[in-house]
Amino acid sequence: MIKSRDLIGRLIVTVTHGEIVGKVKDVLIDPDRFEIAALVLQGKMLRRESLVIPRSVVHVFGEDVVLVKSNETMPRDDTLQNVASLIAVSGQMKGRQIATEKGVRVGILNDVLVDEAGKVVGYDLSKVFVTGEVAESKQVPFQATRSVGPDLIIVDSEAIGLK
Repeated sequence: MIKSRDLIGRLIVTVTHGEIVGKVKDVLIDPDRFEIAALVLQGKMLRRESLVIPRSVVHVFGEDVVLVKSNETMPRDDTLQNVASLIAVSGQMKGRQIATEKGVRVGILNDVLVDEAGKVVGYDLSKVFVTGEVAESKQVPFQATRSVGPDLIIVDSEAIGLK
């Protein structure tokens, strides 16, 4: 399990040619499938637009680099289907409040936890407002998610050990 911010700054390299394509600038999450949908690369100095790499071309999220199949198949930022509906972890999710369905504030989202396949498995908290297991781990498992709104993530109180 890795934090999405751990991907920020990693080199993206093609498997076929060993060519560095760029560095990860942000991670985009698909709010319907709760998985990494794309990676945003830092734009070059002369080129202001960002390059968006869809998850489908990622071969592996490696320990030190992200390996992609080939740079010929990478669309520009406006060609990825439904890019506007994706959620940028650093810009749109970080700082979002997490509360239970009973209205109890649980904490503030620091980062999204993903597995090696890019699936969201949990939330890392920067602040915790409850006691118990969540306070000790500073994490909420994804399975506790009831809904993800523009301002608040709602989780099941029993699934995180609250009554």
